[in-house]
Amino acid sequence: MKFITVLSLLLLASPAFAELTKEELRAVIREEIAVSEKRTREYIDLKIDGLDRSLSARIDAVDKRLGDMWLMVIALVGLIAAAVAIPQIVIAYKERDWKQTRAEIQQLREEIKALQNASP
Repeated sequence: MKFITVLSLLLLASPAFAELTKEELRAVIREEIAVSEKRTREYIDLKIDGLDRSLSARIDAVDKRLGDMWLMVIALVGLIAAAVAIPQIVIAYKERDWKQTRAEIQQLREEIKALQNASP
């Protein structure tokens, strides 16, 4: 009975004493490396997706701000143009009226001189 028990224990324990061959060891290492690479790729892909979404949101925010700034620049240029153009238009209009008034004054002076010379 003891012999059968010892023999069965040896038969059950014999795979524990077996050695792995180089090919089996390499196969196990390749499998573990493949699993590790898969997990690493999944992790990196998740991080890249998160960064991509975050970057896209920031780019959209900056684009909106630039659009608002562009409108403000256009409004400011329009305001400056109006501030410069309106006085120039008023000056040009008054100068044209002033030239007409000078011409009328000159004509009236000539008429007055002519009348003064004509009267005895």
